[in-house]
Amino acid sequence: TRLWDLSSGREIRRFEGDLGLVFSVAFSADGRSVLTGSDHEARVWEVSSGREIRRFEGHSDDVKSVAFSPDGRSVLTGSDDNTARLWDASSGREIRRFEGHSESVTSVAFSPDGRSVLTGSRDKTARLWEPSTGREIGRFEGHSGEVLSVAFSPDGRSVLTGSDDNTARLWDVRSGREIHRFEGAGY
Repeated sequence: TRLWDLSSGREIRRFEGDLGLVFSVAFSADGRSVLTGSDHEARVWEVSSGREIRRFEGHSDDVKSVAFSPDGRSVLTGSDDNTARLWDASSGREIRRFEGHSESVTSVAFSPDGRSVLTGSRDKTARLWEPSTGREIGRFEGHSGEVLSVAFSPDGRSVLTGSDDNTARLWDVRSGREIHRFEGAGY
């Protein structure tokens, strides 16, 4: 995994170790740490030194998506083992497991206020979870293909899902209803 300077295009830092394939990366909100998701684990790295700070181990398959909570205290991982997991960023301890998807969790995101977690899956759904309890509090269904990417709007009132059905869909968080569908030409 490498960090690049946008203005010069030069490599600033290389994060090295026995990572295997790196499927997902994320910056902490303060920009001092980066998170990588790879073979069965996630890792936090210090940007200034490139030093590994913490590992999050416990998934039984590849970690496909990673995210820092807005306050940087938690890490969220989504895996091919059909789960998403919430971790304490300072200790590496698993706090909560989000189970319910029948296939791989391909994408994860925190709401802007950190009070909700969103997961997207190859099971063609996106799900909203309560981090404090692990309870599913919403489901977004309608894609005919795998949900490959998920995101919250900046105000947290909408979520966006992207799928291999050549659509991105905007959903209302409270009602779970589709607000708009963005359709591509496909290939």
